[in-house]
Amino acid sequence: MQELIHYTVQKIKELLEHFNEVQALYLSKSFDFDARFDVFLSEVLEYFRTKGNTSHESEVLKIMNRIATVKRGFNPIKMEKIITGRRELLGGFSFNGLEGIYDILMEIYAKENKKLDDAEELISGIIVSLYQNGILDDEKVKEMNSVPKIESFWNSLAEQNTAISGINKKLRLTIIPEDIFLILEKVFLKLI
Repeated sequence: MQELIHYTVQKIKELLEHFNEVQALYLSKSFDFDARFDVFLSEVLEYFRTKGNTSHESEVLKIMNRIATVKRGFNPIKMEKIITGRRELLGGFSFNGLEGIYDILMEIYAKENKKLDDAEELISGIIVSLYQNGILDDEKVKEMNSVPKIESFWNSLAEQNTAISGINKKLRLTIIPEDIFLILEKVFLKLI
């Protein structure tokens, strides 16, 4: 089942905000860092579990396990007991974990935003074409002040016009109808 991409982008933004807070704690060498990082990792893990993204879930678990291994007094690379420098080793693995989580979140964020940008470009082209052909004008755009009205307008266009119907099908390969309606709303708001 596809997920609302607008929701995914919003959730990743929230996770990145939490990431920035944790990263600031790391930079300031705060005593709260370890606890907050554990909470953050659990939050990210739960998000990936909920989405059913097992590869990203595995990456987060790998980071959590390395940090847990250091906290237990073992070097997870050499599998030897840590005699000295446990705090420094924990800091190094925590930094590595931060970098790994950041890469994952940014990869998802960029991929999902690209889908929305591509869809908006396609939809904007349609709207301009509708203006040029006299099907849309400023008054009709002002009437599109709710998602149900936009949905009804878009569905009637797709039923009447085979080109728009084809574009609608193409859009639905990457995004769900609710994303299309939200993008239409955004385009209409720019035109008012």
